[in-house]
Amino acid sequence: MTKKEIDTLIKKENGVILLKKDSEETFLESFFGELSVLTFVYFLIKRKIDYLILTEQRVLFIIRNKIIENRTLTGTEKVVYNGIKPSFEINTSEQQYSFSLRKLRVSYEESKLIRQRISEFENSKQ
Repeated sequence: MTKKEIDTLIKKENGVILLKKDSEETFLESFFGELSVLTFVYFLIKRKIDYLILTEQRVLFIIRNKIIENRTLTGTEKVVYNGIKPSFEINTSEQQYSFSLRKLRVSYEESKLIRQRISEFENSKQ
């Protein structure tokens, strides 16, 4: 998913980016990092970003520009971030669903930021 598609989705569905960070390097990317000319070309071609996005209609978890989780929301769900595991939980009166955010490598500061943005998003809906 490209940055332009993500920006369009956020505007259309009234959402917020909970977390955005550069993807972790693979072995080949770190190898090319040693070669200066190839590094610049490789960086321009292969820039990967990880996202955690919350909109009124869905939760998107994107790793290396690929959608890992796309969960549709009906509006009655309670969205919770669990910083201990780290996981993202969606609770309804009938069921509970959660998915792991370990691939996102969330730090303590980013965890606080995610909680803050979720609460701001929930307050803006009311």
